[in-house]
Amino acid sequence: MKTKLPIFCKFKHPDYSLFIITLTIILLKFNIASAQNKLTVNGVIRDAQTGETLIGASIKLQEIAGSGTSSNSYGFYSLSAPAGNYHLLISYTGYQTLTKTVELRKNQRVSIQLSSGSTLNEVVISARPDKNQQISNPQMGLQAISITEIKNIPVLLGERDVLKTLQLLPGIKSAGEGNSGFYVRGGASDQNLILLDEATVYNASHLLGFFSTFNSDAIKDVNLYKGNMPAQYGGRLASVVDIKMNDGNQKEYTAEGGIGLIASRLKVEGPIVKDRGSFMISGRRTYADVFLGLSGDSTLKQSSLYFYDLNLKANYRLNNKNTIYLSGYTGKDALGLGKTFNLNWGNQTGTLRLNHLFSDKLFSNTTLIYSNYNYSIQNSTNNQDFEVTSKIRDYELKEDFQYFANDRHVLRFGLDAVHHTI
Repeated sequence: MKTKLPIFCKFKHPDYSLFIITLTIILLKFNIASAQNKLTVNGVIRDAQTGETLIGASIKLQEIAGSGTSSNSYGFYSLSAPAGNYHLLISYTGYQTLTKTVELRKNQRVSIQLSSGSTLNEVVISARPDKNQQISNPQMGLQAISITEIKNIPVLLGERDVLKTLQLLPGIKSAGEGNSGFYVRGGASDQNLILLDEATVYNASHLLGFFSTFNSDAIKDVNLYKGNMPAQYGGRLASVVDIKMNDGNQKEYTAEGGIGLIASRLKVEGPIVKDRGSFMISGRRTYADVFLGLSGDSTLKQSSLYFYDLNLKANYRLNNKNTIYLSGYTGKDALGLGKTFNLNWGNQTGTLRLNHLFSDKLFSNTTLIYSNYNYSIQNSTNNQDFEVTSKIRDYELKEDFQYFANDRHVLRFGLDAVHHTI
């Protein structure tokens, strides 16, 4: 058993909490000083039909050339500008672009709801580079995958698979035919960090690698970092796969499902309080073991061959400055031949998060994370019985701050403490 304490930036001073408090006070004072010259407009970008937050939406002021930002992992954005009248332009892939008039006389909160639908904009081809059309984000090696793209890719036995979709990207190689494992730029498959709502998933495969543990019905956003991983993810040699689950429909109750050749799935979502909180429950299970029971062989009747997974998530907005999230995942694989051999493994994760807005520019996310992976082999042959078990368990506390200094700079800092047990 060991405990490690990685933080986003390494410091020699042992009191990290004092450093965080001091830096927060400095930023708050800086925010007050800068507010004398500029005003701030901020808010949350959501889907008009479901209330889901939209990650990576583009927001800019038409009157100020080069101004703009994008919504973070929770749909939050913040823009600063001198007092005046502006047109706020909000766009997102697959949604209709929206223009909203803003009279900026004081700091304002303007939350936006976008309707689905796409429009084609005019394309201008020029031999001269436009100084305003330069690289706006220095992040390299990032590949964002939308669930719409995943749904349009042919799948094996009717099961959409997030990890197998990633194998089609450049720089990524499959770990084997039909295997959900993958190699990134020469790294081994166990050198990839796979996160589900910030919790580590140690074995992201079902049926010995033929399927991944992620039910696409429950997934909202997938980001793959093939290099230069941001500091908040810690150190990984190969890559980081950051997967976010759906928050749930805040407008109405819905249910959807499907029956495949090897598995069936069902998702139920709806509002806890309309336009304030929601929940999502999604489950999937194979039924190959049902057919084993129809066999005339007594050994096959006592055999097991199945997997299941269950995704849960709920959120509730306490007020305009505080939102709480609770999400969890559990999954298990069971392979057995009568009473002679059994192979079982599974993952369980849980995440409790609190989003808090200290000011119009300072956003924080406090997270408690639980992750557990267990593995078991049992064998009973020739009067020799043995069992091998393995377990990895993590308890983690993360404090993540985002400070929107201006339209071109976002400062991110925090700490991450992990209690790791093997």
